[in-house]
Amino acid sequence: MAKKLNILILDPFHTGSHAHWSQSLIKFWGALPNRTITLCTLPGRHWKWRMHSASAEFARKCQPMTETPDAIICTDMMDVATFKGLLRKDWQHLPVIQYFHENQITFPWSPTDPDVEKGRDRTYGMINILSAMAADAIWFNSDFHRKRFLSAIATFMHPMPDGTRAFTEHPFTEKSQTLPIGIEWNLETNCLRPCNTPPTIVWNHRWEFDKAPEYFYRVLQHLQAHTVPFSLILMGPRFEKEPDILRRLTAQFRRNIIHEGFAPNRETYAELLHSSDFVIHSPQQEYFGISILEAMSFGVVPLLGKGNAYDDWCDEQFLVDDFETIRVRFQAIAQHPEPSRQRAREIASQFQWDAVVSSYDDALMKLIND
Repeated sequence: MAKKLNILILDPFHTGSHAHWSQSLIKFWGALPNRTITLCTLPGRHWKWRMHSASAEFARKCQPMTETPDAIICTDMMDVATFKGLLRKDWQHLPVIQYFHENQITFPWSPTDPDVEKGRDRTYGMINILSAMAADAIWFNSDFHRKRFLSAIATFMHPMPDGTRAFTEHPFTEKSQTLPIGIEWNLETNCLRPCNTPPTIVWNHRWEFDKAPEYFYRVLQHLQAHTVPFSLILMGPRFEKEPDILRRLTAQFRRNIIHEGFAPNRETYAELLHSSDFVIHSPQQEYFGISILEAMSFGVVPLLGKGNAYDDWCDEQFLVDDFETIRVRFQAIAQHPEPSRQRAREIASQFQWDAVVSSYDDALMKLIND
């Protein structure tokens, strides 16, 4: 690691898991010897406009920079092809890597989004594909995501009447790689603690349609119908337009709720996770699962729907496909949670940033040296 590397990260949607990722790379990757990470961001709002215009704004921001980076890393929220075309001439030889947190080919569209009716829903998937073609390397947060995106390209391009060889012959697979997101590791977690009375279920995800809060609501209804006691910690981030299901859930299960509201800081978040016993989740899409892994790192036992990125790294004992299985496992584990808590934390331990960041460094060094 003797060679010095300067890395420029462009984060056009700097909020939530995207911000966690880029800020953590500064903290952990930048802590390696001879590594300097520079971060340039845009606010995490207006995602469609970001995909159209972030490339031009970042090209403008790069223009006055006095130090030339060795590589540029951006996210899937940016049009790499346009960025490369607008980038200052003396930087056009630099490798550009695109990191895919999600993609707009397989990401479920909101039922309230008018672009589906107007036929504009293919625009952003096309930006993702052209960006992946223009990038020198494409990195994915999970192997599930990588395979899903690559296998969906041919289907997405099928309606195109002609001129498809540029897409079908492009070496997407050869330049793709899986590099997970890391989590900050908490050293003081008691995995020998018994379950609360009643056991506590935590929701620490966004309250948005793709996280399927309706599924969570139906699970709670199933538990209630079978007189299974539980309490609730509801602390996922909320937005201006809250889903109706959230209002129904909080109204029906008001007596079960022991905490409601977004955790204001990391310390409160950690305390709430350490007070939780189970995390039950089956979203419409999950390309990685950082909130689940954060919960597991505190010994929270996961019960997760199959068919998402969880399949890549989670034990079968924690994967479910029906409400009955959830109820049976919930009741059994609640009696003796210690082995499940310890295994959950053990699984999460492989995603510590200290360990994960070395894979980023190795991947970048290989790209630069090839």
